[in-house]
Amino acid sequence: MDFLDFDLDLDGSEGVGPIGALAVIINIGQVPVALVFSIVAANFWILAMMTYFLPIEAGGVISGILLLPELIVSVFITKFEIKPLRMVFRDRKGEDDIEHKVLSHKCRLITDLEYGRLGQAEIEQEGASIVINVKVMIKEESFKKNEHALVFSKDENEDFYLIAKPLLSEEYYD
Repeated sequence: MDFLDFDLDLDGSEGVGPIGALAVIINIGQVPVALVFSIVAANFWILAMMTYFLPIEAGGVISGILLLPELIVSVFITKFEIKPLRMVFRDRKGEDDIEHKVLSHKCRLITDLEYGRLGQAEIEQEGASIVINVKVMIKEESFKKNEHALVFSKDENEDFYLIAKPLLSEEYYD
């Protein structure tokens, strides 16, 4: 099976491989994958239907051979159709960012918690609440279930948030 192995070198995609390079070309990281594949499939279908107007036998070998170039052309057409959508999804990405919704917000403890232990807290928002793993930031503090705290920072290595008691009364954090 070694004869099927090949590499494709594209600028800006070193070490990614042909599938990764294709993903870069059609902006898969910036637009939802399902939307990109749907547009590729629609373009491919339109191009395949346009072969009906060619002076060749429908369903023949030549029609089958033309499927590969149609797929390649549909990918490049998709690249240009996706370009305006990148800006829409880039703007929405900031709204959906969990870090933005968690840091510096009030949370309610789901479990009792003391320094050095891992617990859980809930951040209430419109729609579904966000449940996060938390640890106490200050050694002398401990929390009881349903008590409120503030989320100060995130430990990126261990994937939990550090919390502390609010300095002001709770009415300022609602």
